[in-house]
Amino acid sequence: MKPLLLVIIISLLSISCFAQDEKAIEKDLVNCFKKRAIYNDSMLLVYGIDMPKGGGIIPPLHDSSMTPYSSPIVPVDTNLANRVLYYTSKYPVTLTADFQLLQAQDVNIMSSDDSLFRIYVWEEQHNMVRRFYRAVFQYKTGSKVNSCLLPHADTSLTGAAQAFFDNMYTLVTATKTYYLATYVNKYTATNREEGVKVFAIDSNKVKGKMKYHLNDTVHLFKTKTGLHNELSYKYDIVASGDAGSDNGISYDSASQSIEIPVITESGKMTESHITYKFNGQYFERVVEEEKPKKKKLKIKN
Repeated sequence: MKPLLLVIIISLLSISCFAQDEKAIEKDLVNCFKKRAIYNDSMLLVYGIDMPKGGGIIPPLHDSSMTPYSSPIVPVDTNLANRVLYYTSKYPVTLTADFQLLQAQDVNIMSSDDSLFRIYVWEEQHNMVRRFYRAVFQYKTGSKVNSCLLPHADTSLTGAAQAFFDNMYTLVTATKTYYLATYVNKYTATNREEGVKVFAIDSNKVKGKMKYHLNDTVHLFKTKTGLHNELSYKYDIVASGDAGSDNGISYDSASQSIEIPVITESGKMTESHITYKFNGQYFERVVEEEKPKKKKLKIKN
């Protein structure tokens, strides 16, 4: 009985420690976001917009290494991103914590179905023309957690670089698991880009040791121009009217298919849609007659 009692006591202490870590981490992050809000309010009073003077510059993209993230725009944002990176790469409990108080600070947290991948995203900056978002990507390998910003610099050329990720889907195949993250990018007050980006947790041997990394360049979409990592479209929200509010990207896990709305040359989103279906290797367009798309409840931000 004594060995069993000892195991129970150790288990209870471990659960207690994890709970304390989770609460302490959330409290610290919430405080960081509150300080950032105060800072932005002060900038609003000084400059008339909620970012420092000259803040139209887009922050440089951070690479996959764990070197400190630095933003030339707002020191508070730099501290915030580094704090999130630190906790999500050091404490495994953060991968499954609900963080309700943190989400109340307008932090969107999405988790994969297998609980191995998570995205934290928040609005980093916005001016009178465009809004910028910062996302931290967390993933688990074995008993360890890792985190990074967008791993590859070339993704700065795509819409996902400064986008707001709003949903995540998990695609499980016979050989690999893919994570499909949808996003919206607000270029101007009326122009929008919406898309879906593919992620995967990959590994390779380096000097005899297995190394893991987050792959955000998986080419899973086949279009007329070749294989791509993202599938996206741009539209004008004024020209689109109700269609721009009710339609968008949707994923059907049963049929493993993605639907995107049809956009006219003038930038108007229609109620018709195009379907891309996974064929075991990649998503390929299904040739069919365009038909009205069902309305979809979208996350507002």
